[in-house]
Amino acid sequence: MIANRIIVLLGLLISVSLWPSAGYSQQAARLERIQFTGLKKVSADQAVELSELKIGQIIDAGVLDAAAARLLQSGLFKKLGYRVHSPNGRATVTFAVEESAIMLPVVFEDFVWFSDEELVAAIRRDLPFYNGSAPATGDTTDKITTGLQRLLNSRNITGNVESFANVTKGKLELVFAVKGGKIPVCVLRFPGAAAIPESQLMEASRPLLNTEYSRKDITAFVDARLTPLYRRLGHLRAEFQPLKFTLTNSPQCAGGVDVSVPVAEGLSYRWAKSVWDGNEKLTIEELATALGMNPGDLADGIKIDDGLKKVAEAYRRRGYLSATVKGTIEYDDNSTLTYRFNVVEGARYFMGKLIINGLSAEEQERLRSKWTLGTNAVYDQTYVDDFEQKTLREFVAGLAQRSPSSRRPGVEVKTKPDAQKQIVDVIISFNQAQDR
Repeated sequence: MIANRIIVLLGLLISVSLWPSAGYSQQAARLERIQFTGLKKVSADQAVELSELKIGQIIDAGVLDAAAARLLQSGLFKKLGYRVHSPNGRATVTFAVEESAIMLPVVFEDFVWFSDEELVAAIRRDLPFYNGSAPATGDTTDKITTGLQRLLNSRNITGNVESFANVTKGKLELVFAVKGGKIPVCVLRFPGAAAIPESQLMEASRPLLNTEYSRKDITAFVDARLTPLYRRLGHLRAEFQPLKFTLTNSPQCAGGVDVSVPVAEGLSYRWAKSVWDGNEKLTIEELATALGMNPGDLADGIKIDDGLKKVAEAYRRRGYLSATVKGTIEYDDNSTLTYRFNVVEGARYFMGKLIINGLSAEEQERLRSKWTLGTNAVYDQTYVDDFEQKTLREFVAGLAQRSPSSRRPGVEVKTKPDAQKQIVDVIISFNQAQDR
């Protein structure tokens, strides 16, 4: 006899349907075989372990529904169904599954008292299938938390394990951290530093000293503050490696860690040339001039970034507000590089209306007289930016001088592009006066 069961996970709600009873009754049977279809990342052995089914046990509808619910509760599967074939009281159960699309790498934030092997062993007491990642939903996260908390308690370490999602270098990860643990950063070292002296990197990292140890915070600091130092020197491929740490119990930094951040500096590159594709409204000469890089120049990453901003400004000055420039780098063996730029210029916009709100008619005319970008002229975003930063500030200061008893008004500039008409209205709004 064959019976079919369907179970579907919707969000965090698990729905387990009952076996139909009208017309027949399902007899208990001895489990002889367990099969899975649709597995990709999860192995059949892991799935069987999760189900808690055992070959040789007596099964019925309740046993199999409970097993299916456990599989769904793990978060590893977003859809699941099963069928049972039980001739002569010997049952073969086949689960058809669709695995969860999102599996996040697990990161241990500040478990400085344990090796990675100890952490994994603690987790596998509850999750034998654990392989370094976990689903975004389900009870797997809770089980990892339980295992890590048990490990803390076994060493009498103060703190509670918590988890949260975090983005590091563009990748989403599942972070486990100890809340309430006090782990000061005692020393920061940078093995591999040469082009930049290690002492300079240590000085630049001084704000991290004596702060609470946090893998993600130190990594973010290094990316934001130290990587640009290498980019400025043409070391565009310099990479800081994963953190390493050792516990220290020095009197000056009790219970803290010495942190090592290895760096692979790579070569210092020089500019060979730029190659442009997709540009029609600006010539290669105009683009290269805006970029400001010449053959033989040090490939200063900060200078290149500034040059790309100037290229974008050159397009905005000519009314191409949605122009995009994407670059890829080709590194040569002789420490030079070529930048290939792909340009999508988009539509050209023209000036629409200048709208001024919140001023008297007289003051509106006074402000309009200072505006020189005429209706239907090519829209120039850099003109609007300069007007806001200079002319408008001077005008607001003049308002205060003309009305000494009044407080300085707040002012807001908005642009309103119309993609169909390819025009941009500029709206300048003065609001309730503010204290100076």
